[in-house]
Amino acid sequence: MREIPLFVVYPGPVFGWAVACKGGTQSHFFSEKQVAITYARSWAEANRPARVRVETADGKVESEWSYEPYRKDRH
Repeated sequence: MREIPLFVVYPGPVFGWAVACKGGTQSHFFSEKQVAITYARSWAEANRPARVRVETADGKVESEWSYEPYRKDRH
């Protein structure tokens, strides 16, 4: 079974906000926090099951969302 992806939104190194998949090698940068969160949530939605976490500059968890696997019985 694969590890559930964790998409982390955190303050950028100089300004703005970044989104990265934990264990990945790339980050995506945004000037606005809400745009970064929307991007991360869309990324998680497309990669269910997945989680999104918003962290503060000191690494504390501010918000978190979980995306369960799609259910086959949904119509």
